[in-house]
Amino acid sequence: MSGADHYEVLNVERTASAAEIKTAYRKLVRQVHPDQGGNAALFRLVQEAWNTLSDPAKRASYDRLLAGQSTTTTRKPDPQPHPDPQPEPEPTWSWSTDQPWSSTSSSSSEQPEQPRTTGERVQPVDAGPILVGPPFGRWRAPALVALTVFCALVIWILVSIDYHGFWDVVFGVGTAAMIVVAMPPHWSRRVPLGGLFKTLGVLTAAFFLLALILTFNPFAASGASTVGRILLGAVVAGLVVVRILTGRWSKAHALDLAIDRTAAYEFNLWGRPGEPLVDDALAAPISAYDVLLQRRTASLLDPVVGALPAAKLVHGAQLGAVAVDHMLLNGHRVALIVSLVGSPGAYSLDAYGSLVFNGQPIDSPVPALEAAVAAWSGRLRTAQVRGFLIVHPTVEGQGGIMTDSGSEAAVTCLSARSADRELLNWLEPEGNVLDRRLLYDVLRRAPYGLI
Repeated sequence: MSGADHYEVLNVERTASAAEIKTAYRKLVRQVHPDQGGNAALFRLVQEAWNTLSDPAKRASYDRLLAGQSTTTTRKPDPQPHPDPQPEPEPTWSWSTDQPWSSTSSSSSEQPEQPRTTGERVQPVDAGPILVGPPFGRWRAPALVALTVFCALVIWILVSIDYHGFWDVVFGVGTAAMIVVAMPPHWSRRVPLGGLFKTLGVLTAAFFLLALILTFNPFAASGASTVGRILLGAVVAGLVVVRILTGRWSKAHALDLAIDRTAAYEFNLWGRPGEPLVDDALAAPISAYDVLLQRRTASLLDPVVGALPAAKLVHGAQLGAVAVDHMLLNGHRVALIVSLVGSPGAYSLDAYGSLVFNGQPIDSPVPALEAAVAAWSGRLRTAQVRGFLIVHPTVEGQGGIMTDSGSEAAVTCLSARSADRELLNWLEPEGNVLDRRLLYDVLRRAPYGLI
């Protein structure tokens, strides 16, 4: 039997039904499949768990084996039991061309890393939700309440009208059309002749506003009563307020469709290292050497994402024609990451932002990274954007790379050996928050240069 508990791998309880196990397997296999940029080692764990638990005979045998282990194992009772009460040794991460996201352990008894469902290692079933962030549909309730009140007001006006002629009918239809104007756009688009009704409703609202202004004109004779003025003001103001609320709701609805709650909260990898996020004419060709280098860097970033449940890793992020190898998002902090391979020695950034090796300036991707930081800072105005240059040794596992850069600089130089810790220290203060609007901009709008 594998060291990982199959139920924990699929994040289901031991009493889960066959349908629940199948759903959990399908959900996980999309996230960890190597063709989707996932971890090959984790994919094998998920497959092994599915092969065992999907077969009733194998599952029964496996359950008996688990029950036998639980009766022969003696441990002190824990008020909050965990699958493995021993401290988990920190894994060391290695890179290879066939399995760029494989993990190795210094101890043969260490359990292999388990797949993530919410951006981190699988938690015990009783751990409860760990992810927080902007709630989905937060504008839905106030928008619906405001729309209901506005519709009631319009219906009351329609019922109160005495229809004696053609213009009374036109006035009634225009008043009813204001309901279409007040609807959220993702509703009004489904209304037959919705564009015509919107135009008629806007004209009727403009007429109401003009009539309201004229009733307060001291040089115009008006027989409008105080109740009439209040009614006109309530309709116009109500239409504006309701339209703002339903517009916010519709915008959040568009976000939900573009990045649904499963993808936004549970899927933490977009793109593949060594490939542009959007395959279009703006994407510059990537050499085979750079592809391997980006995969090598991706193996360092995977544990950072695993330690931050809300963090998102985007490979090949584009802002129009400006591309960056890797982007890490957590809360309102954005790390742009590029890498290079160098000989052992001291690397630092001088006062002009140039990379210096053993006191001598050398060519590097730092200028392009600084330009990318400036471009993304102008784009993501609510985020703090910073660049990171990771220096890999020429031989995997070789030491001797020393880096030094100012903590407040736009670009920070990091050694591959300490890059994961440094990135984690910079991203971690944001906590466990996901800004879906930021993620939506990076994935859906920025690559095409949309405003």
